[in-house]
Amino acid sequence: MIWNYLEVLSLIVLKSAPYLLIGLILGGLIKTFLPRSFLIRHLGNHSLSSALKAALFGIPLPLCSCGVLPTAVSLYRQGASLPATFAFLVTTPQTSIDAILLAYGLLGGIFAIAYPISALFGAFLTSLALIIFVKNHSKSSNSSFSCSIYNKKTSYVTYFREKIFSAVRYSVTELFAEIAKPLFIGFLAAAMVTLILPQDLAEKLSTYGLTYLAMLIIGLPVYVCATASIPLGCALLMKGFSPGSILVFLIAGPATNLTSLSVLSKTFGKKVTGIYLISLSLTALLSGIALDYLVDEIHIQGCALKSETYSFWHYISAGILLLMFLAQFLWKSFSQSKESCSSCCNRKNKS
Repeated sequence: MIWNYLEVLSLIVLKSAPYLLIGLILGGLIKTFLPRSFLIRHLGNHSLSSALKAALFGIPLPLCSCGVLPTAVSLYRQGASLPATFAFLVTTPQTSIDAILLAYGLLGGIFAIAYPISALFGAFLTSLALIIFVKNHSKSSNSSFSCSIYNKKTSYVTYFREKIFSAVRYSVTELFAEIAKPLFIGFLAAAMVTLILPQDLAEKLSTYGLTYLAMLIIGLPVYVCATASIPLGCALLMKGFSPGSILVFLIAGPATNLTSLSVLSKTFGKKVTGIYLISLSLTALLSGIALDYLVDEIHIQGCALKSETYSFWHYISAGILLLMFLAQFLWKSFSQSKESCSSCCNRKNKS
């Protein structure tokens, strides 16, 4: 049993690693070369066009459902409109460049396409509802932003080199630190689901028409980042759940959790938060039903882990990924012990 678990876990990591590493690097580049001032200048109008821009900006950004909250609130307070803010809130935690690439590697090309399209649809539906039912809450920004991309005293080559270094450093430290724990748990849970979930569970739920609703109920309250939800989706797909029901989970899981809903309610009010939650739930259900209707049969070759022959690049990437996990957990453990020691010494000095 343990050997089978480790085998499935290793195959999931091998399959995921190259796409995840590429996604992390691209995410760092996007975060570094797309300044917040650029976003604010394009998100101020209380209109669908402003919301669409926010949604498009949000799709590739590497922020999870908790990490996106301070960014979105900051954008709103600095002048972004309410529809644009929530369009950003819908697409950003649902998708990211690393999650899309990982979806392509584990679940197949159809998910890599349906994933961002569903996020855009959710942003449109939420923004439209806010425009119709909520007055303009946008706040004017008194901040002024510089459009200069580099100082005249600094050469463009030096600027570009520093930006690339900053992007890579952000990718392997801050960005990976944000997703390391939920991603690691996602890998462990995916392997466990693959082994212990009954093979006929999906069929039983489908018989009573509860598949989509079950995935929605599971996804809404729990915290799972977009990247970590992909291995779980792969495990569920192998257990017979339909592609559409997997898409419901991929949309609902990363975009909401009890903590983020509480913060949104305090910041924007219960009415706005309710509109957001209803729109997101409708998006997940409609997108899942549409995917199953449009695609009769999806070959789950991305999840056929045991029949895959992995290249040298997969093994190298998996090794790098494991080293990053190890470094991250060791650094966190060291930081916690250092803080504990420091607080202990402070108490002794006071006494």
